[in-house]
Amino acid sequence: MDLWQLWEKKTGVPVRLTATNWDDAQRMIKAGEADVIDMIFRTPPREAFYEFSLPYAELPVAIYSHASISGINGVSTLKGFQVGVQAGDACIDILQSNGITTLVFYRNYGELLAAARNQEIKVFCLDEYPANFYLYKLNARSELRKAFELYRGQFHRAVRKGQGDMLRLVEAGMAKITPDERQVLHEKWFGEPLDFMPYARSIGWVALFLLGGGGVLLAWSLVLRRQVAARTQTLNQTLLKLQEAHRATEEMSQHLAAILAAIPDMLFELDADGRYLGVFANPSMLLVAPRDSLIGRRVDEVLPLDAARSVHEAIAIALRDGADYGREVCFEINGQLHWFELSTARKAAVADLPHVLMLSRDVTARRESEQALLKAREEAIVHERDKRIRALFDAAPVGLAYVKGNVIESLNQQFVAIFGYQADDIPTLDDWWRRAYPDPAYRQTVVATWEGLIKKALAGDGEVESREYRVRTKSGRDLDMLIGGKVLEDGMIATLTDISQLKSVQAALNEAKEATEAANMAKSTFLANMSHEIRTPMNAILGYAHLLRRGELTAEQGDRLTKIGTAGEHLLAVINDILDISKIEAGKMVLEETDFALSAILDHVQSLIANSARAKGLTVSIDYGNVPSILRGDPTRLRQGLLNFANNAVKFTERGTVTIRARLLEESESGLLVCFEVSDTGIGISAQQRAGLFQAFQQVDASTTRKYGGTGLGLAITQRLSRMMGGDAGVESQPGLGSTFWFTARLRRGLLAESAETRDQSSPESMIRLHYAGTRILLVEDDSINQEVALALLEDTGLKVDVADNGWQAVAKATETDYALILMDMQMPEMGGIEATQAIRQLPARQWTPIVAMTANAFDEDRERCIAAGMSDFIPKPVDPEVLYQTLARWLSNSSH
Repeated sequence: MDLWQLWEKKTGVPVRLTATNWDDAQRMIKAGEADVIDMIFRTPPREAFYEFSLPYAELPVAIYSHASISGINGVSTLKGFQVGVQAGDACIDILQSNGITTLVFYRNYGELLAAARNQEIKVFCLDEYPANFYLYKLNARSELRKAFELYRGQFHRAVRKGQGDMLRLVEAGMAKITPDERQVLHEKWFGEPLDFMPYARSIGWVALFLLGGGGVLLAWSLVLRRQVAARTQTLNQTLLKLQEAHRATEEMSQHLAAILAAIPDMLFELDADGRYLGVFANPSMLLVAPRDSLIGRRVDEVLPLDAARSVHEAIAIALRDGADYGREVCFEINGQLHWFELSTARKAAVADLPHVLMLSRDVTARRESEQALLKAREEAIVHERDKRIRALFDAAPVGLAYVKGNVIESLNQQFVAIFGYQADDIPTLDDWWRRAYPDPAYRQTVVATWEGLIKKALAGDGEVESREYRVRTKSGRDLDMLIGGKVLEDGMIATLTDISQLKSVQAALNEAKEATEAANMAKSTFLANMSHEIRTPMNAILGYAHLLRRGELTAEQGDRLTKIGTAGEHLLAVINDILDISKIEAGKMVLEETDFALSAILDHVQSLIANSARAKGLTVSIDYGNVPSILRGDPTRLRQGLLNFANNAVKFTERGTVTIRARLLEESESGLLVCFEVSDTGIGISAQQRAGLFQAFQQVDASTTRKYGGTGLGLAITQRLSRMMGGDAGVESQPGLGSTFWFTARLRRGLLAESAETRDQSSPESMIRLHYAGTRILLVEDDSINQEVALALLEDTGLKVDVADNGWQAVAKATETDYALILMDMQMPEMGGIEATQAIRQLPARQWTPIVAMTANAFDEDRERCIAAGMSDFIPKPVDPEVLYQTLARWLSNSSH
């Protein structure tokens, strides 16, 4: 420590000293946690990791043994002993280089000497100077003694490999320390030499005393001599017994050697790590390496990886269970493959270390016989399989050809039946191409396509993609063929399927499909036109009826207007039912998914039937049941289904009650199953009548149709909608007592707060009149009557309305005026609403102006076209004034005006 402090002072480089054991010290250097290691011996294995300074001191390293054993006088006498060493010590490399591999590692000298004193080990290696210190300190010099000097090591300073600059810095600093400074350090730690002259007189008196006591020592010596003679006689007797035991052991060893020589097996003794401790084998036996070179080496260093792994598994099982049998390993010896069968047994532990005995028998001849037998069996199986494959080949219902290179090796019977070609007609692929595809241009295309598919198959799973080809038969007939195949190891199988008849059928089906699609298109066009043509005047009828009802009327006038509105709404319901059933059957009905309040649905249905129920003296009640108040699904379709049931209940009930009810049937992670019901006390329905009730255009009977009216679509639509929503529909009824119509739907819990959905608010109409009176909007409508109705509805709220008769006028007006909102018809002369919207969106500062479609084109496709063109919302005609005002209030509140 003082030396390195002096080095720090000389160089000005800070030094941090760490005292630790050798193993950790070397790990720290290798990991870069330390820069220099001092007092290290230089050995060949260490040269791979360190760069060393010149030696600056020499230190003897010795082998020490316990007093209970003798005869340890050289390296060769250490074999068979466990030798204790300090982890990381240089003597490890020296011992292993001399074939001593049974080493026991200890963290430090203290643990090593404690193990020796406890006789856990009998022999150990230690630097001589520290050993003398510890033996003196522990008073163990009588127990543990030096056996022989193993080698003399030299102290070096060392750094990591590649850190030569660091080593040169260290040595340059050490060179700056003068001999006088080193002497001062030496005297500090080892003291000054003693001058004996002042003590000469005392030494003389001591010598005289010793001479005077010589007589006593002599007498003591005579007594000891007699005792030694007695002990010697006892030791000679013990030695004689040991010699007899040694001879018996030698005879037993020779007997065992003779037994081992007589059996055709090899015997190995291994430790738990797979290290060879003993090898017993005849010179003629197959060893992977010379016997003497195996001792001390691990199986991993000698055997191939797979064989070594199997040996380790056998050792582990034998140590755990006592034995392991029947394991086989295979590897090459002298260029020839050999198989060995291993039998392994646990041996009594030596010095608490587990060992195993492993018997290895060369079973190569047996394996070769087994493989020859297996090969013969496989050949027999292959022969039988080939016969079966040939039978299947010929019996296949499609044409098959086995091709090898350019040669067509074989054709099955179906191939010959399809094309008329025999094997002699098309011996090669070139012959096939020429005869099957006589047109050179088409042939070139087919060959190029086929070769490309073959390359793709070779790069993939070998499957040749099937393609359609027009093939000429031997008789000159052209067939439509589907040709593919499978690439095999030594060729390929081509499959040829005649699809001529299938193509004819397919052509007929395509014609039928096109005709059906044309009919459906005509039907859809007719329905769209019919819907538009009915909705346009209906908008005027219902609009005027609404406006007239807002004025002062006599009771008779009010009644007549109500009947006009009811008739118009009935006609509109018929049109909507026809359109809905058409969309459902065409698969074009799309359900929406949004949060809604259950109360809003049930209350709305109740309000819609309230007048007709009141006119007949019926009571309408609502039961919300145990259903969550906020749900997620399609509220429009749920309302439609309930309204169909509720209208029927009022229609077929003369007195009593109509109940609208919701019930929660089940709840799971996937959602809720909710049942919606409408019960009445009406005429009821018999079981026979209920059978076809939910079929389209079906009603109870002709008399009912005449008395009560209806199209017979409402129940069918409700059932199909409920099935689209994951449920079903049905009815429970008794004639004369009433009916309960129900449908179920799979919904989910909603996220909106009910208060936000159902809170009382002022009407949208009054809100517009209060907040947006005087706001200027644009009405784009080509029909003069609908213009008049819309203007009345809009101006009644205080809005300022400009009118455009077509799309061109709308674009022009939007260019000149920044409207708060535009109501846009779709179908107009010169320029329609879609084109006008797209043009307006291109105008500066008009990208976000609300544009709301107000059109008699009421299909979902029409809504999608409007939104895609840039419109903000959609109101179908005939316009419900309440829906109009709600939409206007919503978009005007979002407008920047």
